Amino acid sequence: MSRRRRPSLWPRIALLAVALIVAALLVVLIVRLVSGLAGGLSRGGDGPDPQFAQPAEQVTRPPELDENGDPVGLEEDPSLGWVYEAETPVDKTAEQLSREEAATP
Repeated sequence: MSRRRRPSLWPRIALLAVALIVAALLVVLIVRLVSGLAGGLSRGGDGPDPQFAQPAEQVTRPPELDENGDPVGLEEDPSLGWVYEAETPVDKTAEQLSREEAATP
């Protein structure tokens, strides 16, 4: 009599384990998706992207008016008395600094 060889169970067990792992990953993915959607809806969404937000309107006070309805201005513009001079961060001129730099070895 010939004996029939019984197939091994290991391939079936491995296939079952892989199927269980894939099913568990799908369940985790679906739970995260649903909780993310529910969380976004409860918060009202993230709102507009702040990078593209419009600057807030600056509300300023209107100028004071005189009895004729004209804006009250200063008697004299204070910038008229400003003296514009060439200012440098050092007391020496560029020529003096270049001479000193050339003189140093």
